[in-house]
Amino acid sequence: MRSATVVILAVTTACSHPNVDLGPTPPGVSVQATVAYYDITANTLAEVRSALANEGPTSQGRRWAATTSWRMQWSYQSRRGDTGCEISHAHAQVTTTITFPRWSPSGPPDSALAVWWNQFNAGLGEHERGHAQLAVKTAGQLVKELDGMSGGQCDALGERASQLGRRLNSAMQTLQIEYDQTTRHGATQIQKATRLQNP
Repeated sequence: MRSATVVILAVTTACSHPNVDLGPTPPGVSVQATVAYYDITANTLAEVRSALANEGPTSQGRRWAATTSWRMQWSYQSRRGDTGCEISHAHAQVTTTITFPRWSPSGPPDSALAVWWNQFNAGLGEHERGHAQLAVKTAGQLVKELDGMSGGQCDALGERASQLGRRLNSAMQTLQIEYDQTTRHGATQIQKATRLQNP
């Protein structure tokens, strides 16, 4: 059995809702999605925004309101067949962790600020879920293309499989960048929240 691992880190200005629902899982793929929290204490919108900007996780030398990381591992079985080496029983595991802000007001929060926070979180959740879903979709594509791959010696076929993993990984990273550009790092998904400038 052969296995490989790709570790990918995506950073955005958004984060996932604590209830991480990534939707249907492709055949041959298993997913473990978790949320890690950092606490912020604030009682006004300005304080909340300041806390997000100053206390959020760092990645690539920059602070974000949240980050999403994922790890993709895959394995398969190979054996000699009539047409050369054959791959079967491909499987991919995606492990994703979303670092998410948890608001602990220093006093009873203003009701309008609480509404803003809930709307903000809804948009953040939608955005980060999108990043994780791209990783899961890529894992599904990898499994689909690995299963049934055949031809030549097993060592050469293993290298083809590795090249496939690297190619799909590179394509997925491009998709992640395009996703952030299209959504402006989640800004389009938190439009309701951004309209509440002064709760």
